[in-house]
Amino acid sequence: MGRRKKVEISDPFNREDSFVTSEGKEITKGDLIKVKGIWGVKFKFLNYVTNPKNGISWVDCIELERGISCAFRSFYPDRVKHIPKKRGQRVKRSSQTP
Repeated sequence: MGRRKKVEISDPFNREDSFVTSEGKEITKGDLIKVKGIWGVKFKFLNYVTNPKNGISWVDCIELERGISCAFRSFYPDRVKHIPKKRGQRVKRSSQTP
């Protein structure tokens, strides 16, 4: 018996690492997002995918449960909401009157 030949599989979809939401926020690979209609769950953005044959697009992401990835999910891009990044703590100044 001979060895099997390796077959390369081409991906028929166009995948992008970033996209702009309907709110005008840019989301890049690895950003945390929320999805409208799903309460209390955060997702990590992976790809923005477009099918060139019919023009349908969707967002691939990983569901996070307590910071641990647990499921692969896909949603339409109009359901995605951007989670703002936390700012650093501000230093409180005491107001003393002379």
